[in-house]
Amino acid sequence: MKSVFCLVMLSLSSAYADIAGECDMAGFYLELGCTPLPQADNTTICPDAFDCPDLRINPDPNTCYYRGVSYKPGAPFPQNVVKNPCTKNCGCSIINGVPQFTCAVVDCVEAEDAEECIRTYEVDSCCSSGPVCGKDAIASLKTCEIDGVMYKEGQAFQPVNTKKTCVCTAEWNGRYDDPASCRDLDCAVEIHYQDMIFSKCAPVFFGNQLGCPISFVCPTEETKVIHGQNIRGISSQCFYGNMTVNVGDTVTVAEKCTKCVCNVPPYISCIMKGSCDD
Repeated sequence: MKSVFCLVMLSLSSAYADIAGECDMAGFYLELGCTPLPQADNTTICPDAFDCPDLRINPDPNTCYYRGVSYKPGAPFPQNVVKNPCTKNCGCSIINGVPQFTCAVVDCVEAEDAEECIRTYEVDSCCSSGPVCGKDAIASLKTCEIDGVMYKEGQAFQPVNTKKTCVCTAEWNGRYDDPASCRDLDCAVEIHYQDMIFSKCAPVFFGNQLGCPISFVCPTEETKVIHGQNIRGISSQCFYGNMTVNVGDTVTVAEKCTKCVCNVPPYISCIMKGSCDD
């Protein structure tokens, strides 16, 4: 029985990795520990909605939360629980009466190279581990062909239809679930936007909803709900502050190139376009 259980868990983990790279909002929700709700008709792998237990709790106004664990101001926050290598030295603080994580964000400042070079990376590094320079040195490196593109050993890439960041290694076996070559692309949304998440504000994505949110937008007194069509007949609803919004409805925001809609509950999600004409 135990081996069957492990096999099921492995299958679920694989499925979660797939939907994170292929389905709108899936990566965002899975990072928050939400559970995908199965579709009624099972037409695609993409869930119609997610169940997010933390949305139902009444958070302690003097506590920070990360991946289901609470942290008081000044309490130790171990670096090994942070899944984003560019986020360091985090701690819980109360700022203007609101609990927030404060962290050092690594800024990778790298000098221009005087000759032909490529930047190389480690799987769990934020910044480049150093350049390899010169035609002969570069030519001697192993290569990996991913999605029709050839990468040199040490170069980083993000495979299409995944929410992974990988590094071409000498032992590359083509498997995105190999921790020696790939890791999940973690946005650290709970760390950077905890107050926005508990306030049920809407994550804003650029271009599509498969990557990391670039900001959040919260309801105001001027916010209006514009009723749309719930073509998929989804019964779950979105929360926007104290508002409840049906699937297919949009909410007005100040940024005119940003559209916010209830598409995959329970969060309203927004897409910022590069041009208002798009």
